[in-house]
Amino acid sequence: MKEGPKQLYEFLVNTGAEKIPIEEVITSLPKLYLKKLTIEKWIIKHPDIFQLDNDFIGLVKNKMISQEYNEAETEAKKIDFDAYRSQRNEIVSELRKMLIGPFEEKEKLDTSKAPMSFYLGGKLAPFGSTFEIINEQEHEVNTKELIEGENLDEIISNRNPFRPSTMGFSFQMKKLVPIELKVSWGMYDENNQRIPINERLVFTPKNNKKINLHEPGMLNCKVKEKNRVYHVSVFLMNRYKRDSYPLQSEVMFQTFVSVSFDKKYALSILNKADESNYQDELFYKYVQEYAIGHGVSTNYRCDGDKCYVESDWLPNYELPIVEHRRISNITYEMMEIAKMNKEDLIEKLSYVPSVYEKWLVEQVKTISSLPHHLHQIANENSAKVSKIISRIKKGIDILKNSEECLRAFQFANEVMALQRAQSKVANHYRNTGERTHELPQGEWRLFQIAFILMNISGVSDLESVDREIVDLLWFPTGGGKTEAYLGISAYTMGLRRLKGIWNQPETYSGVCIMMRYTLRLLTIQQFQRATAMICAAEVIRKKNEETWGLEPFRIGLWIGQASTPNKLTDALEKLTEIREGNTVLQGNPMQLQHCPWCGESLTVNNYDIQQYNQITICGNRKCPFSSNEGIPALTVDEAIYRYVPTLLIGTVDKIAQIAWGKDIRELFGRKTHYSPLQGFVNEKSFPSSHRGGIKTKKIKNLLPPDLIIQDELHLISGPLGSLTGLYEIAVDFLCQRKHNEKKIGPKIIASTATIKGADEQIRRLFGREASQFPLPVLDARDTFFSYEIPITEKPGRLYIGVCSPGVSGKIHSVYTYAALLAIVRNIKKRNYLDPYWSILGYFNTIKDLSGTSMLLKDEIPIRLKLVSQQKQDWSTLRTEEMTSRMQASDIPKLLARMEQGVEEGQALDVVLATNMISVGVDVERLGLMVMHNQPKTASEYIQATSRVGRKYPGLVLTLFNSLRSRDLSHFERFKGFHQAMYRYVEATSVTTFAQGTRDRGLEGLIIGLLRQHHPDLAEETAAIRFQIDNIIEEAIEFVVDRGSKTQEIRGEEIRGEIKEMLDWWETRTNEHDSLAYSHKKYQKYYLLKQFHDVIKRQDARPALTSLRNVEPEIPVIEVNYYD
Repeated sequence: MKEGPKQLYEFLVNTGAEKIPIEEVITSLPKLYLKKLTIEKWIIKHPDIFQLDNDFIGLVKNKMISQEYNEAETEAKKIDFDAYRSQRNEIVSELRKMLIGPFEEKEKLDTSKAPMSFYLGGKLAPFGSTFEIINEQEHEVNTKELIEGENLDEIISNRNPFRPSTMGFSFQMKKLVPIELKVSWGMYDENNQRIPINERLVFTPKNNKKINLHEPGMLNCKVKEKNRVYHVSVFLMNRYKRDSYPLQSEVMFQTFVSVSFDKKYALSILNKADESNYQDELFYKYVQEYAIGHGVSTNYRCDGDKCYVESDWLPNYELPIVEHRRISNITYEMMEIAKMNKEDLIEKLSYVPSVYEKWLVEQVKTISSLPHHLHQIANENSAKVSKIISRIKKGIDILKNSEECLRAFQFANEVMALQRAQSKVANHYRNTGERTHELPQGEWRLFQIAFILMNISGVSDLESVDREIVDLLWFPTGGGKTEAYLGISAYTMGLRRLKGIWNQPETYSGVCIMMRYTLRLLTIQQFQRATAMICAAEVIRKKNEETWGLEPFRIGLWIGQASTPNKLTDALEKLTEIREGNTVLQGNPMQLQHCPWCGESLTVNNYDIQQYNQITICGNRKCPFSSNEGIPALTVDEAIYRYVPTLLIGTVDKIAQIAWGKDIRELFGRKTHYSPLQGFVNEKSFPSSHRGGIKTKKIKNLLPPDLIIQDELHLISGPLGSLTGLYEIAVDFLCQRKHNEKKIGPKIIASTATIKGADEQIRRLFGREASQFPLPVLDARDTFFSYEIPITEKPGRLYIGVCSPGVSGKIHSVYTYAALLAIVRNIKKRNYLDPYWSILGYFNTIKDLSGTSMLLKDEIPIRLKLVSQQKQDWSTLRTEEMTSRMQASDIPKLLARMEQGVEEGQALDVVLATNMISVGVDVERLGLMVMHNQPKTASEYIQATSRVGRKYPGLVLTLFNSLRSRDLSHFERFKGFHQAMYRYVEATSVTTFAQGTRDRGLEGLIIGLLRQHHPDLAEETAAIRFQIDNIIEEAIEFVVDRGSKTQEIRGEEIRGEIKEMLDWWETRTNEHDSLAYSHKKYQKYYLLKQFHDVIKRQDARPALTSLRNVEPEIPVIEVNYYD
């Protein structure tokens, strides 16, 4: 029994009445949003439980609901979150003892554990004490490998060569009232015996004062008044002085200061937002930051009548998890939707906007209680959500009134249901080697079904205003964004098939969806995931070709020759090399390691290259993809251009090839002939003399892509984003089609988990308006579709900061890794240890990663012998690295290793990774990360740390470098930052028409655009045919118009630069009898050269081959001027 009928049953049981009027039931259960028709359907479905007498409902006597009806009980084994939380708390408690101390209040440490070297932080040395700075260049590597992403964070120029002798914090008060201070620390004598010191003071901080405490402690209190606000700073100091290395007995350990005072006089130190940040002030009005640390972090809270502020050397903040909201009496099961009749389906779907609207009404009611300056932004948010609701309703109306759209929608649900079920079947076989015939039912999350419904109009109606909007799907990492846009993708390709003629493939074939990513790892992973969806569509098509067409649904991976081959002959050579036992580092066509449908392992023997196609046959004879064309996935560019797959997945920078190759136009429908055996071809590039007597059918152009999906939008920034925005003009133009005398472009969807300033970024990237979904109205914690769960109900991800001023990053790494490895392995009961067994180390530079890799071989094992209770050989730790230096073929193998848990006996101890893993790595068992230094952006920090704790309560430790000002600032305001992380996400920078972007990309864009669009200019030697005509004028005006829309450049300015370029091209055609696009052995004259080609013809102009490698390497030659 589902949740709705179950709640109705419980209500009837609790009332004790024999019969109740239906209207009373509806009124008594408002959260179910019941209708009389719904209750009547439940009665019909459960006649053994409910009975209806006129308009009264009651229970069938002596009928009880068996536990087997409770769907929640039939789910997979429940996770005991409290047990995992308890395990995590134990690890953190032991970590504090190992890094800060003490293990006991009056402990006495072994002679091998002198506290000065045994404890990492929490120490105050005598003023002037020195220490030896660890050489930052100790683990030097090739500077070419230094940076994985952006350049290094700035190091504080004035390095302090002294150990810290003071720490404290500042807070604000409305009025100076008595404060209670508690101060404590420990001293150790020459025998390592701890002497605890505890002091308590009560005073009113009216003036600056210094108070001598138990030697060597001193309290320094400073007060400053400004605008009737009192700024109070409290410092604990070691008043001893020493001009050399300090004695152990002079050092204060485990230092701690706390302050408490009347809560009504506490003030947040956060400044009021200016007008440009009213949105943040509205969304995060619940956040209060009461203190900021100085050389130490702080913790603060206001309980009862008191406000408490305290120092913390190991600050922590537990980030609540985001839960998906459900409509209590409704589940949106994919297969059920696929089979429902129209009337029931429309009623079911209508609950989504109905309940959403009621939520909005409640939000609007509270706007009047907000500060007046926030009313406008709150009303604007409300209007945006209201528009989203209208779009959802419009989508439902289209399904109600169009049988074609309804059928495509139900097709999409069946596809996604099969995809979800078979993916689990395949994973089960891969993990256990057992075949299962149980197909789990896929269910939409509420935001997913809403997102699909709101995009129905933009995809279905070419003239809909929604088609011109870029819909930004914003949801936290791991929330299900991929499923949402795969769902609308399935709808889009189903609708195209229905609009075509089933036995005329040219009416529906061609690339329907372009899905782009920025990172190679993520692209390959999503290709494997999306292939399962295409397989599901193909299974449905084969059962009903007269509806879904003769031509197979296919998927293509289009990412460049470094990962996949360009030519079928290249692919054949690579497969031959693999069969001979050689390792293929580049251009490997084997991008699927397992069958996406059944999980069967795929070896080189499952791959075959034919004259016109590539074939991947599953070895499981019972699999529907074990014969004929096999798995409908293409990884060779030549096959992709020929068979133009329904779904094309690629990297954003591949589009730079438009100036260098003739075939890219075919992805946008530029085809002239069709043959079932040879696919779709062009007359000029594949004349009849090459077709081996095979008859082909002449056709008009295929349809261009209907839908473009840009994932991880926040990564499209900086130089890559600017050049992507420039080349995106070509994509948009080549996707144009004529409809009712209008030019219609594709629908565009983007997604991200972290972004700010999206409206501006999207306008500059796509030249369109943006709409974010879902959108909070008043509070960042509640978007209706998702809401934060209190950590008391379910544990969140726990963040911990580690920073010991005066200690090098190397020592931080040694102490922290050794502590974590030892603590987890010292615990005897391992039932809940698996998430914390493997440490995932995250690095901003390959240099830092290489340094830690060396430490894992020597100094960390030495430290482990000191702190671990286990007697074992620590020099044999299982470690791996994941960086951009990895070969693409090795990535799936490493991910598989990372998935192996403690029970298998092969769990990795440490995985060291760079920002390569910040998106796309989904290994559910991982629960522990060590972040080395604060990344440059909050977005990267959020994305990277979201890699752990996806299934079990996560634990993230950030090792801050006190010599980096930004790191130290994040440590001192650790809680303030983490309780509103998304507030600090930086706006992304995209300057599509900046001078630098135009200098590097404009010529490649214009030449490539004209080459792919003009039918006479595509071939390699066709550059000589250039002459300005209406077709070219149309393309140029499109570029000029886009420049004006971005508001970065005047139309006349961009038109002038393009005219100069075209004049140059025309001059070249007049000067020579032949003119090619690029340099070939047989070509003397050509238009383009690569940027680093300085030796080739001076009259050729440079064009990009990739949008990513913007700056070429510069050779440096050593010159001896004294010779």
